[in-house]
Amino acid sequence: MAETDSITSWRAHRWPLLAYFVLGLLRLGHPLDLVEAIALTRADLAFSDWLHFGYSPGYLLLLNAWASLSVSPGWLHAFGWLTGLVGLVLTPRVLRGLGGVHASTGAMWFICCSPFIVGHVVRVSPSSLALITIVVSCLCFLEFLRAGNCQWLVGWVAASLAAQMLHGGLYVLPLIQSACMLIRRERTHARQKLWWIAQILPLALFVSLFADPLTRFLQQRIGKVPAPMQIVEGLGRVAGGMTLSGTLATAALILFLIVLGLRAQQGNRRDPKRILLTMGWLVPGAIWLLWLPYPFYALIAAVFLAVVVSTGIRTYPQWGRQVLWTAIFAVYAWGHVAVLR
Repeated sequence: MAETDSITSWRAHRWPLLAYFVLGLLRLGHPLDLVEAIALTRADLAFSDWLHFGYSPGYLLLLNAWASLSVSPGWLHAFGWLTGLVGLVLTPRVLRGLGGVHASTGAMWFICCSPFIVGHVVRVSPSSLALITIVVSCLCFLEFLRAGNCQWLVGWVAASLAAQMLHGGLYVLPLIQSACMLIRRERTHARQKLWWIAQILPLALFVSLFADPLTRFLQQRIGKVPAPMQIVEGLGRVAGGMTLSGTLATAALILFLIVLGLRAQQGNRRDPKRILLTMGWLVPGAIWLLWLPYPFYALIAAVFLAVVVSTGIRTYPQWGRQVLWTAIFAVYAWGHVAVLR
């Protein structure tokens, strides 16, 4: 057991973490854009106003304390850079639970080097804290499925409540997890009662804070689906800052990797984790591409999609894996250079 823990610890993934550290460091000095400046302005409001606006009151509370020391772009970006690193240090255990030890290594490279993830985490936005709540929620859920211990369920409730203090859209993750429990109830019979009791607090908070925005979304935007070309361009945004041709190439590569991953998951159809893995990238990814292009949904999808991609690549012989990873890192490098130059 000690050997397994050593393999799956953050030390075993120190190189992708170091890659994130360096790539994030290169972005610290970027000037604030309009969206970041607005977020910084909101941090000066009273806490009651944060609740009124409904914009990540938990994040604004921490940002206000951080900005009290300095408002330079490098210092403000450092908050997301460092908290994002905390989330990524916790990520390997979740990736292992979803896809196994071998898939977690490739998945960490896929996440840590992504221009989209690095770009959104290292900025004045709640994305880095959202990543932490996503990872903690998944970790607690997987451990609850495995062991059924109540402390993991308490941790899951805390993560779900914290996530909603960042963005109401993060509640899609508890909904996905609940759907997984419902679909595979015959495999999770011993966990059902405690799980549904634990839904009371997160659901009550969501209804009290976000019932009206959800109603407006269902009335105004649910039927407005973008054109196919816009969807493809949205998928290509994972590389960030690229030309149209680069965006289309990225979209084609991602779609090919998804197909590989789906083919690799044909077995274990009754495993609850397989349902979670599929819904985890498909549902928030569809919301992000079709209706709400907020990074929170893409961050949820990225954790699960990374496992799918890594699992699919591992079905190839060594030369095939090298070609695919070279293509991924070439696209990533293109995206980073386009942003940093």
